[in-house]
Amino acid sequence: MFKRCPGVRSLIEPQIIIRRCPFCGEEIEFFEYEIQLECPRCGKMVRREPTETCLSWCDYADKCISDLESRGSNLVT
Repeated sequence: MFKRCPGVRSLIEPQIIIRRCPFCGEEIEFFEYEIQLECPRCGKMVRREPTETCLSWCDYADKCISDLESRGSNLVT
């Protein structure tokens, strides 16, 4: 049994995902929860595919969100 949900890690400690701008080739750093950013070089909006989190399929997702909010985390709101 887990001491805490393994899927919530990406909400509390998001990883950095590096993608290249399709317009100019600049590297862009996304946090896991970001799906759209402005390229710092050319200024175009760059999108990436969203990362699926446990919030989309877990039966206990509502409770996890409630627990995180009660602890003062605003990462999921």
